[in-house]
Amino acid sequence: MDKYVSIRLDRSLEKPLYVQVCESIIELIEKNILLPEEKLPPIRKLASLLDVNTVTIVNAYKLLEKQGYVVSRVGSGTYINPSILLNHQNLSKALSSQGVSLQKVSENPGVFNDSSPTPSNSALFDDISNVRSAIRYDFAGAAISPEFFPVEEFKEVLNEVLDRDRGYAFGYQESMGYAPLRKSISEFMASEYNITFSPEEIQVVSGAQQGIDIIAKAFLNYQDTVYVEGPTYTGAIDAFRSRGAKIVEIPLEPDGINIDEFRSKLKAKPPRLFYTMPNFHNPTGYSYSTQKKKELIALSREYDFLIVEDDHMNDLYFAEKPSPLKAMDDAGNVLYIKSFSKLFMPGLRLAFIASRKDFAVKIADAKYYSDISSSGLTQRAMDLFFRKSLWPGHARRMRKIFREKWQAMNGAIEEYIPPGINYKSPEGGLFFWMNLPQGYYSMNLYNAALNRGLFIMPGDFFYPDRRPSSGFRLSFAEIAPEDIEDGIKLLAETIEILFQEYKLNPLRGNNFRPLL
Repeated sequence: MDKYVSIRLDRSLEKPLYVQVCESIIELIEKNILLPEEKLPPIRKLASLLDVNTVTIVNAYKLLEKQGYVVSRVGSGTYINPSILLNHQNLSKALSSQGVSLQKVSENPGVFNDSSPTPSNSALFDDISNVRSAIRYDFAGAAISPEFFPVEEFKEVLNEVLDRDRGYAFGYQESMGYAPLRKSISEFMASEYNITFSPEEIQVVSGAQQGIDIIAKAFLNYQDTVYVEGPTYTGAIDAFRSRGAKIVEIPLEPDGINIDEFRSKLKAKPPRLFYTMPNFHNPTGYSYSTQKKKELIALSREYDFLIVEDDHMNDLYFAEKPSPLKAMDDAGNVLYIKSFSKLFMPGLRLAFIASRKDFAVKIADAKYYSDISSSGLTQRAMDLFFRKSLWPGHARRMRKIFREKWQAMNGAIEEYIPPGINYKSPEGGLFFWMNLPQGYYSMNLYNAALNRGLFIMPGDFFYPDRRPSSGFRLSFAEIAPEDIEDGIKLLAETIEILFQEYKLNPLRGNNFRPLL
């Protein structure tokens, strides 16, 4: 405990105590006073030393883990994360080869996730262009390039709203959302997906991440059980953990979750919520079969749990148009979240939740206590965008653009990726999920790829316990079409080198997470 006596907390500051504790521990790490793999003190002991509540230390440790400085190991404790140093060194090599300094990165290490801005516009980096220049092939970014945004069309409807509504466009909206927009959404879902719900069953939210968070606030109590797919979207994990929920992972197969294991766990302990992305799943790109969708709906009725359906990419299909799970929901057990961010303009932060009326009241209350209402100007402009029938044309253009990139990915993977790598080509969305052979781990590949200017997302990051994974995600959201073949070819070469390097003694993995 001697290493922690230097920590001084100032209760006169507006900065919360847990943030002060977090920053003090970061300083000890950066000064090499706390070393890689060193165990942090038990929560009660550090709380006693610093004369704070144990909750303060819990929150400090959580913040440290979220920023990537520590890893928690169930039943063991919290440890300094050596991957921060390892990945710092790897990225430093990649950047230095381009003549770029890593000083600013080292001042703000953290973990990239899809709910945050991509590294190109994150506070993680102060020098955006220099950091990006070190990455030759970006298969990690999940945000569609701004060059594809319908700026001119949106400017037209925005100006029309300002001319029409003047100052009223900037007033507070009702908490459930701008009424004409909710009507437009209702009509859109009926015409595009044959799903009928009234405007009173729609809650406008500021992005899908807020939608997940609001549902967690409205329906979860401390220690409630939530089932998630494994792997899954890390922003959902964080939202459920913030409510103190117990997270149970259900293995995901190419056609949906393992139903037998799901049913077995239901018999032991049904969840309050089950979170799913049934179409073009993130990170795997998998889609549920019709049969598994039907079974999931039937099990939700039998065991009385709610399904949170995250529709983040249904409009970006390359083969058959997918049907949302909500279309089969005759009992009202599906809480349906649809985001327009991925395909439209992420900065607008616009999504909605559709649920039956009694649930909609609870969701509206949770939304009100979160931020009262979403941007009125954005909602009014989006309503006009729908009413002018501009969305279908934009969606068609996006499908054409990304179908070509998807075809390029398929062709390059089939030609260059070595045998032993398992994958299934998605039928829509932005992601391929690939699995290394048994005994090889994606974190090793991530480090090797980063050294060669190649950016991928290791699978560790998409599991609740951040365990070592053989899987990794490739995204074609941000990479230029002309770079896909060369990028996949370089990835294939990197995999071959990895195979040779660990052929006799494959690394068994660890709990490390990537810097980016």
